[in-house]
Amino acid sequence: MKILVLAPDVPATSRMPGSPRLFNLCRELSRLHELFLVTYCSSHERYQSFLNDPTTSHVFTRVEVLPDPPAVRWWGQQWHRVHLAAHFETRYRHAGYFRAIRDRIRKLCLQERIDLIHVDLLAMTQYVDPRMNIPAFVDLHDSMTLLCRRVLNAERGWRKRLSAYLGLIGAKRLEETLGRTFDLIITNSTVDEQVIRELSTQTKTLTITNGVDMEYFAPDSTLPDADKIVFTGVMGYAPNEDAALHFVEDIFPLVKAKRPEVQFWIVGSEPSERVKALTRISGVHVTGKVDDVRPYVRSATVFVCPLRVGSGVKNKILAAMAMQKATVATSMSIDGLDLADNREVLLADEPQAFAEKVVRLLTDQKAAQQLGVNGLARVKGQYSWAAMGKALETAVQSVMASRNGRAHRVR
Repeated sequence: MKILVLAPDVPATSRMPGSPRLFNLCRELSRLHELFLVTYCSSHERYQSFLNDPTTSHVFTRVEVLPDPPAVRWWGQQWHRVHLAAHFETRYRHAGYFRAIRDRIRKLCLQERIDLIHVDLLAMTQYVDPRMNIPAFVDLHDSMTLLCRRVLNAERGWRKRLSAYLGLIGAKRLEETLGRTFDLIITNSTVDEQVIRELSTQTKTLTITNGVDMEYFAPDSTLPDADKIVFTGVMGYAPNEDAALHFVEDIFPLVKAKRPEVQFWIVGSEPSERVKALTRISGVHVTGKVDDVRPYVRSATVFVCPLRVGSGVKNKILAAMAMQKATVATSMSIDGLDLADNREVLLADEPQAFAEKVVRLLTDQKAAQQLGVNGLARVKGQYSWAAMGKALETAVQSVMASRNGRAHRVR
């Protein structure tokens, strides 16, 4: 079968910053199908990293990079605002560009005789014209409606609350109407799936959780530093930024009072100015982009995930557990994961409790080792990308069967 993949950015492999979900699912699909990728590209450096990664060979038969939208005109911006459109929508800001991208995708479907369209994330759904009558599914990863609700609840300033509210309106409108175009909507947690079901009761939904590359993220013989804590992620992403600030400002001082030599490492690309400024505090390190996050995680005794906003399954937790790291996280951080407090992870939502659990692991080496062993066992048994790929293949076949086994081609 020929599958067209639409992506908002060049897919991240396990060796690149960002979620590796799309790439790993595509790699599994490519074992049985021929894939064509149409994507935006946030930077030439990212694209080169993708091309240079040996794991990308033979995944996509063809890769096309879309041009960025033109500069916004004043009237286009006003028309966009009148429609309360989501920030990524182009149909009002750039009507001509919007039509051109849709037409380009239509022509590619004709040229390659595409059987199925796989859309990654909500932003790319706008470019699938239902009149093409080609079976299609979208992998939202997370429900943007749920994310916007949580951001709205977390914000206190009226300007930020207004911005979050407008974002919620746009996200909800789009997610409510996905069933008109897509045969199936996939999320990475049952929490997000339930939100989609509430928005569109007639929509067929499915949860396929995130997985982890067990070969790349694996334990080794590195001896961890006794007082090292690490947190990873793209630090320009608002939920990660908030988590880093929260840990340093509210939790780290409590840990340091019991473990004066403790060191906290914030590892990840695009740190905001607020995150960079945290290095003024003794014991806090901000790396920025690194070529490989694994040495930082392996050399730590404790991995933390102090997220307070966000949605979906967190790849960073699965990767840390695959490297047999003891993990302390907030309840929100394990949404959609089959993990239990005091078994594979320690959970805490208040600063004092979070700090106490971090200190417990820094102090008790055997407890930290056992937690790491339990986490690795859970990830091995339940969260490999191969298992997720099988679930996706079953879903793909279901979509095609629901169309009576016919590939309804564009006319």
